[in-house]
This record gives sequence, structure tokens and C-alpha cells, in this order.
Amino acid sequence: MDSASFRIGIGHDTHRLGEGGPLIIGGVTIEFDRHLVGHSDADVLLHAITDALLGAAALGDIGELFPDTDPAHQGRDSAEMLRFAMDRVEAAGWRLVNLDCIVFAQLPKLSPHKAAIAERVAEILGAQADQVGIKAKTGEHVGPVGRFEAIQAECVALLHRVRP
Repeated sequence: MDSASFRIGIGHDTHRLGEGGPLIIGGVTIEFDRHLVGHSDADVLLHAITDALLGAAALGDIGELFPDTDPAHQGRDSAEMLRFAMDRVEAAGWRLVNLDCIVFAQLPKLSPHKAAIAERVAEILGAQADQVGIKAKTGEHVGPVGRFEAIQAECVALLHRVRP
């Protein structure tokens, strides 16, 4: 295989925190006294993954597929958006090799949820849980993450071309 048969994409997303829970990250509901605010269900991790996959396949970004100006996407399940994006990636001849993801949240502590998040993301993508790396970092009390104002996520996706 030559190196042109692989592509890397990066995704990033940030959502504000609002009063009242629950919190949804990576398709997993986490008991917490705050939730992420956004046009859809505001799942910051699934949005970052969606952008990483679309970027690796040069298929645009989440905002192009699901604009927040479209009322049809109000409250939309981010898992549906991710699956739709993955279907486009696969239709373009790409297969997921792996994802490496980081969620930046001062609270709640996400370590107890990382395995469940990896399993849920893999389920949405039709992949294996060991293809999904999940890391959690705090904001060290600095910036919007550290002040409990926002949660951010970043993801790197590696794709392999299975057909032209």
C-alpha cells in the first residue's frame, strides 16, 4: 500500500455549558447538573468525530451537511449525523482505521465513562471499540473549559482507501 491510500482528518468542537442536566458526550448520557447547549443535541465529541471523518475524506464539514440555520436539525441526535457522515465516507471508498479523541472538561470526571463512550462511538460507526481512543483532560482551571463554561473535543481520524 502506498501512503496515498491513507488520509488523516482532524475535528474540533466547542459547546457552552448550560444549567441542568443531563450531559451527553459521545452518545453516552452522563449524570451531571449541566448540559451542552447547541442547535442539535450538542454532543461535542460526536461533532468533532464527524468533522474529522469528513475532513479526511475531503467531504466538507458538519456545518455544510447539517447547518444550524435549518430548523430540521433543532435537537437532532448527533449519532444520526455521525452515521450519515460515515455512510458518505464509506460511499466515497474509505474505511475507518482508527480515531484518537480528546474531550476537554473540567467536570465531570470522564475517566469512568471512557470505555462506554468508546463502545458507543464504535457502535455508531460499525467499528470495534479498540478502533476508538478516548482521552479526557481538564482545563486546569484556565479558560472557558477550566471555568466550567464550555466543553471541547478534538479528534483525529485515519482512513484507508478500500476502493477508488
